[in-house]
Amino acid sequence: MVLLIAMIGLLLMSGLQRQLDTTIQVGNDERHYLRAFNQALSSLNWGRGQRWNALTESWQCQQWSAEQLVVCLRAASDGGQGLLRGEGMLPAARPLTLYQRVSFLSLSSGQIAIQPLGNGWLDFCPDKDVARCDATE
Repeated sequence: MVLLIAMIGLLLMSGLQRQLDTTIQVGNDERHYLRAFNQALSSLNWGRGQRWNALTESWQCQQWSAEQLVVCLRAASDGGQGLLRGEGMLPAARPLTLYQRVSFLSLSSGQIAIQPLGNGWLDFCPDKDVARCDATE
């Protein structure tokens, strides 16, 4: 009888340990996602204040190494606007990307300043041609 009670106790403790391990893993995954999301949002905000070379058909990126911020800009398919892409790093996965449609103003130095358009950021490609949002292009 004592052996049976000990076995049941061991099974219960084993089940609780597995449940605890799963909960810890979910918490870690959520923490990594939130860190990457905030990093991508910070990248977008930082990129809005940067000066950019003339808008092109390929991604031009800027990095702030101290804060690990990466932001990229390219012309949208409609030609009159641009796409700003902020990246947040996830461990062992593709970067989490957020997009913002932007308009641009020419500066006397040959560079451009960008102005975000309404409705904020998006977590999916806002361009009609989705392939234009691919980071490898």
